This record gives sequence, structure tokens and C-alpha cells, in this order.
Amino acid sequence: MSHYPESSNRDRTVHAICDDVELVRYDRAGKWYLETPQGRSGPLTVMEAATIAHKWIEAKIGRVVYGMPGGNTFERRVRGLMDGR
Repeated sequence: MSHYPESSNRDRTVHAICDDVELVRYDRAGKWYLETPQGRSGPLTVMEAATIAHKWIEAKIGRVVYGMPGGNTFERRVRGLMDGR
């Protein structure tokens, strides 16, 4: 469950979580962001988002939420990074 009030926004999908940080995609805009209780980052590319999620997984401090709408390219890139591609 999200810590953020905007999580009820149907346009916002959480794709990865690390402590109190969420890696989200706003579906209509197709933009990726890191969100914390203090605020939101500037927009990220899908590769930047996948790299962040991969680092969280490698450090065993976060997880990817697989199977979410709009996440196919992100998930493919995370898996590629995990496989060394």
C-alpha cells in the first residue's frame, strides 16, 4: 500500500518500491518519477527507472512490482540488467 495521498489517482502506477520511495509511472503522460513523502523527482526515462530498480534489487533493499499496466518495457529492461544485458 502506498504512503502517498495521490496513490488513489488511477493514472499513477507503482512499479518498484524501496523503503518509503516509490518508482511510479503516470500512465496518461507516460512519465516515470521517484516519489518520496517529501516530493517527486524530475521525469526519468524508462532506462533510468529500470537502472534504479535494478540497483535496489541488487542491494536487496527494494522490489519490482511485476505485471502492472504500462510496465512491459520497464520490466524487460530490469530483467535485461539482471541478466547482464
